[in-house]
Amino acid sequence: MVRDPDPEVRAAVAQVFARFTLDNQLAPVIRDALLLLLRDGALRVRRHAAESLALSDDRTTPTLDAFLTLLDEEDKGLRLEAAFALACRDDPRAEQAYERIGPLGAFSEHDHRLFALWRCRTHRQPPVACPPRLINSAGVS
Repeated sequence: MVRDPDPEVRAAVAQVFARFTLDNQLAPVIRDALLLLLRDGALRVRRHAAESLALSDDRTTPTLDAFLTLLDEEDKGLRLEAAFALACRDDPRAEQAYERIGPLGAFSEHDHRLFALWRCRTHRQPPVACPPRLINSAGVS
């Protein structure tokens, strides 16, 4: 079905594959099908394939390379999905990937995929020590 002539069928297949993750792990045959669908000529198919693959925890080289390739897409949504996927995998290239998205506008202000960048940035920062509590003259903090 990933080679069906109807792009709506291919898009549906890509979307359904998101449900085939077991503990966020993809079977190799499903991963390979999603990687194929990421190169589809129909934007909707590529979008659903990117979303499904991003939901997995697949960190193989072909998957990471596919996300990096998506950063060259004209569609900002695909670039955002790719950056999100890299951030979820704590990939050191995530920060640059978010820069390649370009301005998103107000509609994306609360997009969960933007939160992943913040999480990625704060995750890499060393923990900040809390200052010691001051004890007043009565000995109460």
